Amino acid sequence: MSESLKFRISSALKDILGRDLIHDDFIAVFELVKNSFDAYATTVKIKFEKIESGNGRIIIKDDGKGMNYEDLIHKWLFVAYSAKKEGTEDGSIDYRSNINVQRRFAGAKGIGRFSCDKLGEQLYLETTKNEPGANTETLLTNWSKFERDINDEFTEITVLHDTKAKSDYGLQHGTVLIIENLRSEWDRKKYLKLKDSLAKLINPNSGNEGLNFRITIDIPEELDRDNESPEEFSKVNGEVKNLIFETLGLKTTKIVSSISDDGQYLSTELEDGGTLIYKIKELNTFSLLDNVSITLYFLNMSAKQTFTRRMGISSNQYGHIFLYKNGFRIYPYGEPGEDPLKIDNRKTRGINRFLGTRDLIGRIEINSDTDQLKETTSRGDGLIKTPAYYQLEEFFILVLKRLERYVVDVQQWGLSVEDENSYDVKSRISELLAKLTGSENLVEFQTTDSFLNIIESSQANSAETIVKNLNRLALERGDDVLINEVKRATYRLNNLQLAKEQAEKEAIVESERAREATAQLREQISENLFLKSINTSDYQEVIALLHHIGIYAGTIDNKLKGISLRIQNDIPITRDELNNIIKSISFETKKILNVVSFATKANFKLQTEELEADIGDYIRQYIEDIIPSTTDKSLRVEVRDFLDRPHRRVFKPIEVNIVLDNLISNARKARANNLSVTLAEGKNGHLLVKFVDDGIGIKRENLDRIYDLGFTTTDGSGIGLFHVKQIVDSMKAKISAESNEKQGVTFTIEFK
Repeated sequence: MSESLKFRISSALKDILGRDLIHDDFIAVFELVKNSFDAYATTVKIKFEKIESGNGRIIIKDDGKGMNYEDLIHKWLFVAYSAKKEGTEDGSIDYRSNINVQRRFAGAKGIGRFSCDKLGEQLYLETTKNEPGANTETLLTNWSKFERDINDEFTEITVLHDTKAKSDYGLQHGTVLIIENLRSEWDRKKYLKLKDSLAKLINPNSGNEGLNFRITIDIPEELDRDNESPEEFSKVNGEVKNLIFETLGLKTTKIVSSISDDGQYLSTELEDGGTLIYKIKELNTFSLLDNVSITLYFLNMSAKQTFTRRMGISSNQYGHIFLYKNGFRIYPYGEPGEDPLKIDNRKTRGINRFLGTRDLIGRIEINSDTDQLKETTSRGDGLIKTPAYYQLEEFFILVLKRLERYVVDVQQWGLSVEDENSYDVKSRISELLAKLTGSENLVEFQTTDSFLNIIESSQANSAETIVKNLNRLALERGDDVLINEVKRATYRLNNLQLAKEQAEKEAIVESERAREATAQLREQISENLFLKSINTSDYQEVIALLHHIGIYAGTIDNKLKGISLRIQNDIPITRDELNNIIKSISFETKKILNVVSFATKANFKLQTEELEADIGDYIRQYIEDIIPSTTDKSLRVEVRDFLDRPHRRVFKPIEVNIVLDNLISNARKARANNLSVTLAEGKNGHLLVKFVDDGIGIKRENLDRIYDLGFTTTDGSGIGLFHVKQIVDSMKAKISAESNEKQGVTFTIEFK
């Protein structure tokens, strides 16, 4: 005989839904703030009282729509029930209309209330609904009652209820949570971390933009310490300011890629320092995704410095790629030390080809209520791994690859289209555009207003490809404006090819002259007669700087030739372009005059600003961010960082740059294929930087002479290592060299 049975529920369910499910105190606070947001609050106030006296409590107060007795019984006390998920949460149409914009809900699981259990043993709730003649309802919950005996039935454990005529906390409407008998300790460091985490909780750029929602922190015991802190970001009390990446003024490469609301199209826009490089619209191939957007910034050294200056902490301490659903952050995406998207795992396969978490900051925005992209019940574990989630990962990698293609292949880790000497960059941009315009899924294409200037600097084959692809696209769309643009580009392209042929002939002549001059210089230096006869430090510094004059003069010559070619081929030049060229020539001229004044006993000293920073971190960032843009592909440079603590000291960045550039240049001249740079600590705690290459090496009998002015074992001038030794000595550091067992040489710099 069959019978119907029912599940019994142990009181231990409380721990499963509360403390066991919520990973930390911050996530617990987040869950309660999200509940206030979903209740259409405009302000949430988080207050910590009497923490230092050991009798502390946390008060979370909002001005949302509140609850009445029916809501308490049928919603708040109904475990795992969610009116948001059922679609009945917005029953109060009048209240919703008063706040202007309907919000997307941040939560829909019906268990966020158990976050209170993570924070403290006792909860007092007071709530007043936004309706005429509303009373104030209260609940007192002692969570420890659920922990006495797991044989107790969950539904048999009571909470205390009372009804009041008005709120003790002055609420016209809204909810107050008073959490007492706190389970963990709180101090200033933890308050600041909570404030920083709350600043990242809400993304004002996504689906909830335009809504009025403020979070404030009130900790009376910290007011005096706040007054002693000069910077706003080091104060605990006050309004939590939401981060908006765009307001940081990061002048770097940015890519934004979005899938339309209907899931039909994928639009991508890439900018370099504020200059539009391309904007394309394609057919969306991610069938399970819609209303999703990804924004990524490449953090070059300048952007990292800007971020640190404006945020008060370095970018790698702040986080990297955040993920928001309906405006609220999902953990652990973006958290320092976490890599759920496996960005750094990918970078290990090619340190000079891929971007890592240290190189990026940005966000993924999901503005949809789909269950296919749903947060795990265990807060802090990200999204559930559904087929749609795996497509989201693929979409992210697509956007990351497009950013990498520009940063690595076009900029070569450093150059920008806005730089003075950006001819090579523009040429590589044209090759990139040629590939993009050839895509079968392309629907629309747009590039910078100075598109014609870009193809002027391009190789003929890539420029022809762009014009051909754009012509096809224009005819398919019947776009008369684009058709006329293509015709103008074709005309200019023909003139460009003629100008390039002439320039190439002149370049061959100039190259031969430069080769002869270089050979004469090497012959003179190898004889070492002049260098041996000079001993004064002033003249030695002049010799160390003289080889830079050729670079400065070459830049001036290229600028003048560029103007001449444009005039000869009747290519217009704007006033701003001409002004920028003149400024560049003037700047290079001043560099030469400075060296001349030094050489004529004007007591000129190279003036550079000193910087107090972690020199190990600076060396690593310089080699990872700058060197790839200045070193050809024949030399693979890898950085290995084994440092466990910072090594702060005062130094001049230009001096460190010269040391690194020369040692890496020497490896290339020694025909090395690989150079490993290792950062580690010696037995005495000093910073050791080792440069190990696999080049032709140095004979042991010559190791003591390599720092002599004019001595060289390659085709160099014998100046670089002499200059390196001078700089290292001035920094009160040591440099040494030794031959490797098999091949190559190891240089070691020890910073005390």
